[in-house]
Amino acid sequence: MQTGTLPAPFRELERFVDAWVLPDGQARCDKRHASPMAEIQAFYDAILPAAPGILEFLDEKELGDLDGPEERLLKLMLSFAEVIPAVEFYGQPAVIDSIPIEQFSLSEDLDDLSPQR
Repeated sequence: MQTGTLPAPFRELERFVDAWVLPDGQARCDKRHASPMAEIQAFYDAILPAAPGILEFLDEKELGDLDGPEERLLKLMLSFAEVIPAVEFYGQPAVIDSIPIEQFSLSEDLDDLSPQR
């Protein structure tokens, strides 16, 4: 990981970049299902108090115009959104009473960074 991988106000979260800044929704889903609950909980606990400030920061930006650190911050928040149900609803990485994850596929893979229209 290189220094300055996140915008300055959020650099205390850089320890999560290598593990949780992922290329797309499928990778985030796969990461959640492959991670032990302790790792998911540690990530959740670190991001939760910073989330309002991160969302405020990102709200001032436009998709398609984000620089590298801002893109990584957005992808970190997308991973946070992926783990929220595991922590707050299920208490485990998998969805309770669901089909096996191997049988689930995304119907459309949306680009995380496409400009807003």
